[in-house]
Amino acid sequence: MDALKKLKDNVMGTEEQNEKAKKEMAEQDAKNPDTTQAKVNRMIEKIKPTKEPVKKAKGGSVSSASKRADGCAIKGKTKGRMV
Repeated sequence: MDALKKLKDNVMGTEEQNEKAKKEMAEQDAKNPDTTQAKVNRMIEKIKPTKEPVKKAKGGSVSSASKRADGCAIKGKTKGRMV
């Protein structure tokens, strides 16, 4: 488990590194709010999802074309010819 945590920290950064980077970006954005990066950061903050769980609709499963019995949905059966 320790190896997985270390790998995650190397790829995604630790909490401390992420907080430090966020603080530095906020300082840069405050210095010059008209830069493209500052505008992008503001938009990202606006569209960030909330931490609320997403409610899924109840119902059956979605079938794919390969499970249908219409014959034509089987890959490669018509070989480009009209049947």
